Amino acid sequence: MIGGLALTVLMVMGFSQVVARSMFQAPIHGILDIIEQLMVPVAAMAIAYCQAKFGNVRMTLLVSKKPTRRKWIQEAFTYMIAVFVVGTILKGSWANFMRSWVNGGDTPEIGIPIWIAILVVTASLGLLFLRVLLQLIEAGRLIITPNSPTQVFEEELHLLEPSEL
Repeated sequence: MIGGLALTVLMVMGFSQVVARSMFQAPIHGILDIIEQLMVPVAAMAIAYCQAKFGNVRMTLLVSKKPTRRKWIQEAFTYMIAVFVVGTILKGSWANFMRSWVNGGDTPEIGIPIWIAILVVTASLGLLFLRVLLQLIEAGRLIITPNSPTQVFEEELHLLEPSEL
């Protein structure tokens, strides 16, 4: 919801900028700084939303054709890679946030503190890390007990149209 709201505000501001420039020859002061900061939650939260809806880029058609246990082994392997990658990026993002917090810094035109956007990215990566870690644990459980109810629910979820969710 926050990412969608930020995207809506971004679109309205872009439209307002075009109208202000073309009709009134008066651009909005600091628009680039504001757009720069609003793009952070749009991008960071879109990744988490995509992961939550199982819309991530993977070969779903190949995975769904495999026998159940092999499917979950493959899923667990991809989640292990994701935990490693997101964890590594999260560590760097936290270090970047701390550096920005200690040293300060703001946008050039209207002076919005940069650490706010970095903190949003770090928090989003932290939530994504926890989500992927939980999915890894769930995949491990489904390797051991492949016919549990969660597997059936996920298959039904994939068969539903997005409007039905």
